[in-house]
Amino acid sequence: MRAALVATATLALAPAAHGAEWSGTFRLPASAEPVRIAVQLSGPRAVVALGPGHAGRTSVPARLRGGRLRFALAGVAFDGTVRGSAITGRVSQGALRGSFWLAPGRDARTLALGLYRTASGEAVAVVEPGEGFPTWLVELPSGNIHGLGASLATVGTRAGNLTGDGRLAVGATSLAWTRGGSAVRYERVRLRQREVRVGDIAATLTLPPGPGPFAAVAMVHGSGPHGREEFQVFGAYCALLGIAVLSDDKRGIGQSRGTYPGEAATPRTVDVLARDAQAEVRYLAALPQVDARRVGLLGDSQAGWIIALAAARERAVRWAVPLAGPTVSVGESDGWAALAGEGVGAPSGTNAEMLAQVRAAGRGGFDPEPSLRKVGIPVHWVFADDDRNIPTELCIERLRALQAGHEYSWTVVHATHTLLELPSGLNAEIARSRGFASRLWPDVGAWLRAHGIARSS
Repeated sequence: MRAALVATATLALAPAAHGAEWSGTFRLPASAEPVRIAVQLSGPRAVVALGPGHAGRTSVPARLRGGRLRFALAGVAFDGTVRGSAITGRVSQGALRGSFWLAPGRDARTLALGLYRTASGEAVAVVEPGEGFPTWLVELPSGNIHGLGASLATVGTRAGNLTGDGRLAVGATSLAWTRGGSAVRYERVRLRQREVRVGDIAATLTLPPGPGPFAAVAMVHGSGPHGREEFQVFGAYCALLGIAVLSDDKRGIGQSRGTYPGEAATPRTVDVLARDAQAEVRYLAALPQVDARRVGLLGDSQAGWIIALAAARERAVRWAVPLAGPTVSVGESDGWAALAGEGVGAPSGTNAEMLAQVRAAGRGGFDPEPSLRKVGIPVHWVFADDDRNIPTELCIERLRALQAGHEYSWTVVHATHTLLELPSGLNAEIARSRGFASRLWPDVGAWLRAHGIARSS
């Protein structure tokens, strides 16, 4: 009787499923946080896309037979069974096991995520910033951010707006942005992506188009329990420059195993996260598609301390770009943040007054200076002129004192610690932001090209 019921359900579903759209989530390992998945079945193939920061829209072989659906994407295998109107089953990656479920329905946002480029080289990235913001359309390298409507059909003028800057039509391999009476077509950049494991750390490896070997970068997180979705824009821009990208879930977060070391930048936390960054750089350097002479680190905020320690200890790190990354001690940075309001409240005084208090309190906690004295690779910092989390002026002062005998450089852009231009300097106004600092990505790109890391055009 049970076999007959299953067969009946399968016969009822199979014809539709062969041309159907499905959406759901998967967990890998089974204890991990869920990640979105979108599937479009069409005969012997399926278009599959994973959630923000993971492998994007890709066509793969798929098999639906006898009430069983099988496909694999980016090194992750899915094996499910039709159960009523849903598909549930097992997901595996090597020895790891997890689960997934799919229900009928289209997930347009997940399918649209990715990097797009015009024939003349203009680029946009469709990303999901989370934290209550809409899907973003980010122009590169200008950094302009446009909120997208729920159906992705309307384009906003600012990060939190959903209308006012034209309409968007997202297709299978391209998108068209119509504004001011004219349409610009962007083709999806054919990135090659794979879900990988580096010890306990889960990550997505992205290779740009072309034969390689490529320069490569391991992304380094700022503070907080963040996953690889933090690097959507950073990774898109690096891939646009012809750089392979490894974007991870922080230890103990997302699909990564191990214990989350905490948000505070204690010496132990910095050490643990620096060791993870070092392992990721060694992983990249060993790949046949990567030029081991051009492997580096890029990250924001707390990553400044992590990058300094990792670069001082790991010879495989050949360059680094910390964004709003401190070169002062943790105690000095925390002291400044408490006085300046951290982008949440108003500063307690003028910059000069607050800086005087930080100097008077002196150094404390982890100090990157011993590591920065040892680092022998080119490093480029991008600081913000309205940073209310780290003292930009004091950071530059420390670098100037270390500059002799080192290939250190820096730029100051008009932005807050978020690297966004905010009208009042407060994070509450991100929705009103025009976008990233206008000089941020052009500056980073120019430095990477000057050092032979990014392709010249």
